[in-house]
Amino acid sequence: MAMVYEDFTIDIRSAAQGGFEARVVAAPLQESPGVFFSPPLDETTLRAVLEAGGKPAGSPEASKVSSCEIGLLLFTTLMQGEVGDLFERCRARLPGDGSAGLRLRLHFLLSDPAAGYLAALPWEWLWNPRTRSFLATERSTPVVRTLAVPFPGAPLGLRLPLRVLVVDAAPGTMHALDLTLEIERLREALAPLLAAGKVALLHLASPTPEALRDRLLAEEVHVLHFMGHGGYHEGSGYGAVFFVRPDGKEDQVDGTELADYLKDVPGLRLVVLNACQTARLAGRVAAPLHDGVASALLGRQGVPAVVANQHVISDEAAIAFASTFYGRLAEGDDVDAALTEVRLRLKRTTREWATPVLFLAKGGVRIFALKPAGRGKPTRARRPPRRKVEPVRLGIRSFIGYGADMEERTDAPILDLSGHFDGRFIRDPKSWQAAVFPELRAFLKDRVDPHRPVLLDLAAHASIAFAAGWLLEAKSGLDVRVRQRVSEKGELEWGPNDGTAGNDGERLWLERPDVLVRPGGCDVALSLAVSQPNVRADVEEYLRQKDLPVGRILDAVIAPEPGPRSVRGGAHSIRLAQALLPRLRERQPHERSGALHLFCAGPNAFLVYLGQLARCFDRLALYEFAFGAPDNFGRYQRSIELPPPEERRAIPESW
Repeated sequence: MAMVYEDFTIDIRSAAQGGFEARVVAAPLQESPGVFFSPPLDETTLRAVLEAGGKPAGSPEASKVSSCEIGLLLFTTLMQGEVGDLFERCRARLPGDGSAGLRLRLHFLLSDPAAGYLAALPWEWLWNPRTRSFLATERSTPVVRTLAVPFPGAPLGLRLPLRVLVVDAAPGTMHALDLTLEIERLREALAPLLAAGKVALLHLASPTPEALRDRLLAEEVHVLHFMGHGGYHEGSGYGAVFFVRPDGKEDQVDGTELADYLKDVPGLRLVVLNACQTARLAGRVAAPLHDGVASALLGRQGVPAVVANQHVISDEAAIAFASTFYGRLAEGDDVDAALTEVRLRLKRTTREWATPVLFLAKGGVRIFALKPAGRGKPTRARRPPRRKVEPVRLGIRSFIGYGADMEERTDAPILDLSGHFDGRFIRDPKSWQAAVFPELRAFLKDRVDPHRPVLLDLAAHASIAFAAGWLLEAKSGLDVRVRQRVSEKGELEWGPNDGTAGNDGERLWLERPDVLVRPGGCDVALSLAVSQPNVRADVEEYLRQKDLPVGRILDAVIAPEPGPRSVRGGAHSIRLAQALLPRLRERQPHERSGALHLFCAGPNAFLVYLGQLARCFDRLALYEFAFGAPDNFGRYQRSIELPPPEERRAIPESW
């Protein structure tokens, strides 16, 4: 039975003083805890792990390393405190019928100077002491790696057959591999789908990069399966695979060159590199001119998914991998579930069970799915219907207009802040912090029922919407919904599960470079163009007028373009907000003590959900634009600071 997975994504990156930070950036429960940790393995231990990874069980090298002990160390390092608590709570929500799972995504930055160390750690060994098992061998908890590269598009709409191109490269000048047996096992695994016409197995007669390029341009290929030799040079971060020259000698093709040969092949969704060390990579800061093979394919050409090997892999393990992996695809498994089965079955005989790793482009999940050959459609037991609980309807108004009839559709009393404003303009700017925010906090604290959903009905400024989300933070566990005014549709109730999330491969934000304002500035400004297109120009003009220590502007523009209907609903709002978090956390060491200045043109519902996830930022400054005023270009007013300045806690002297 095919599994349905939810993502539990942890962003792992370097931090100050040689340490690391891990933070949850996506989870079924909308929380984003984080932890700081020291390097879990020293260089000597990590070297021993890398040498043991490609050795059979019982060999001298393998006997020096305990995968359970290393896996437990990595698990307790990564899953400590609130991160581990959230992971277990998300697992506890899974149904007990085996129909759903929790996919652990480990997210790395190619630009991180410590990317090489982080990627070399054997995360597939994560060993959970509660279940006494490796997460990566459980179908309910597949472990995949995600690089900070864009997903190229929506899941491929296939017209069968699924076309798999096999490249078997065996240079006569390198040690022999039993590629013939691997191809035979691959054919056996896919036999039911081959017979049904659902898969076509193609073979590249001449294993040269030029012949590969010609074949990819001549016909549609969905999966590229490379079997042969690979290598990696630690000093340069240079990874390569070996094709065959016309004279039979090896032709070394590095990751960058291979990526170039895969340009403009839109149907290609999966590359399987069944060759040694093709998963190794270094950070581009350390190796700016070279790439590992898998990282080059994702980072340079945007291949949605790559399966590659972290270590040296034996002939026997490579053959067993091909048989099990494609056999499970033929049975209808997704790529991550199929690889989990490979690990489970190899674990009995070899340490190499953790050698194959799966890289997914950021956002990519559903690459393709094949119906199992010769089987009927499975049925799923129905859950008993849940008792419907009516939400607490809370009205918050700061200006009169479309909120004039708010009392008629909300639970009395409403929070009416309009007395602090003259139209949209506040009478005394100090009231934002001294009156508006305290009244908002007192209202929500008094009216929210933790056992009922919360429906916010907002006829209010953007700063108030964001602050309401900040107060109803994701860790509260509340079901927060928002009544959103939508042009030509009236007012709709948006929620976290309103069916608007979209496809996993959907592009959420356009690629926009940062704007340098003041070299060395410790603060960062976020320009959010969601409903209006020219926010950044207004922000630049405002910063020219003000003496703020803002070093750069993060220019975030919604895809495909800003507009009044660019946000589709609550679930879409949450995905947009979650997709922003990794970029917001990419702050330089000198910026970590600074503030994040938020300038946004967007719907209140989006701001509520963004505010729910913003507790991870120590200092926030919100701004209001001078809507409706003449000559308002670059006219902003600082509104609410979060947390309130008087409530910020200093680090204790004894720390």
